[in-house]
Amino acid sequence: MDQEKLLQIQSLPTPRRRLVHFGVSALLLWLGARYLHFGNPESISFLEDDRPWPLPSGVSIDHCAEWSEHSELNAIDEFPYSAEARFELPVSTDTLFLISRHLARRDRNTLFSTGHVHFLQSEHASDSVKVDVTAHYRREKHLEAAKACLLERDGAKSGVGFLTEWDHEGGRRHNHEKLRFQVTVTFPRTSDKSSLSINNLSTDLLIFSQTFGDLSNIAFKSLLLKGAVGGILAESLFTKTASIGTSVGPIKIQSLLTESANVTNSVGPIEGTFSASKSLTLSTSNGALNVDVNLSNDAEGEATQLKLFNNIASIRGNITLTSAKDGAATKFDIHARTSTSPLALDVLDAPLGANITLRGSSSFGPVDVSLPTTFEGVFDAATSLSKVSVTFDEEAEDPAGEGRNRRGEYERVGGTTRGTIGWSEEGKTRGLVSVRTSVAPVTLRF
Repeated sequence: MDQEKLLQIQSLPTPRRRLVHFGVSALLLWLGARYLHFGNPESISFLEDDRPWPLPSGVSIDHCAEWSEHSELNAIDEFPYSAEARFELPVSTDTLFLISRHLARRDRNTLFSTGHVHFLQSEHASDSVKVDVTAHYRREKHLEAAKACLLERDGAKSGVGFLTEWDHEGGRRHNHEKLRFQVTVTFPRTSDKSSLSINNLSTDLLIFSQTFGDLSNIAFKSLLLKGAVGGILAESLFTKTASIGTSVGPIKIQSLLTESANVTNSVGPIEGTFSASKSLTLSTSNGALNVDVNLSNDAEGEATQLKLFNNIASIRGNITLTSAKDGAATKFDIHARTSTSPLALDVLDAPLGANITLRGSSSFGPVDVSLPTTFEGVFDAATSLSKVSVTFDEEAEDPAGEGRNRRGEYERVGGTTRGTIGWSEEGKTRGLVSVRTSVAPVTLRF
């Protein structure tokens, strides 16, 4: 976690800070149990045959690269030395993958290594994906404890592993990282400059950050991007399906275009622009969820679904709904929920005649939801110990161009307001908006 994130946590009010610290501590304990493996220091040597690495099922080590001669010309001040290795993976393989694993002999609290992987696309045509690895390190023994290895899965040599094994090292710098991996993954261009097709890209990286340049000219069949401590940042990604998640660090994606995606975080924000045609789930536990969402629907199957979940922090979403076919009776299902913070949803546009179901709730934060003039249906809004505000745009013009009048009506019963709005009697029963909270106001705008 970078210094800015730590300062943000330190500046939280005391009760929330304690909650965050407890959550982070529990999370790091889980990460240690999940990713770090400990053994008898008398019986472990690097890549010992009787001590297999905790790699995923079906993955094995083909060979580990010989590091290049180390260099003292290093741009990273705290690491005076560096060494390099290179791999080439086939573009046509079923799955390209990167994995990191660490074996700790005795000291469970020592941070040995971190890493960063950057993905980009070359201007040159090729039939291979290049993986360039630089290990920045403090001492020779630190480099000896690190390996970059070609990995095999289902008979295909299509992965690279970053493997480290380290014993306890005392002294003042006991808890400082000893080695840092800098990795660049370069996808080629096609010879005719058309879109490059990649079947599957998978990452399973422990204390690594992951960044992606403009990969809009690459069509992935699926993306499975997994981190533990480290952010995932991207300029442009295009994939049929995506599963993207980390535990500590931001997820910021300028543009993700997909059919279906699941993006999850534990301690960190989710930000960016996400476009989906079937389903999209964005979920974090403690970090702002601030997104622009584009959903399309072709009306031939089920509703296009959007789920926005946040346990502690706020949700703010700007949502645009579109039809994949002109005149289609589109369907959309939107569900947003947070516990202690504000929820704000602004549906900027929707097709005429769209069947929209929107449910939003916060346990203790204010809820503010707005719908475009094309929305028609029933609505209800509820709160306790505060008020519900419902407003209609009375000057709205008929989006169908037929000169119809828009009619909205509602009634209040206790803390609940129920009503209908539409351009026709039929339209008044088409969609549904249901929002609620406690001890905070609810605002609905149509």
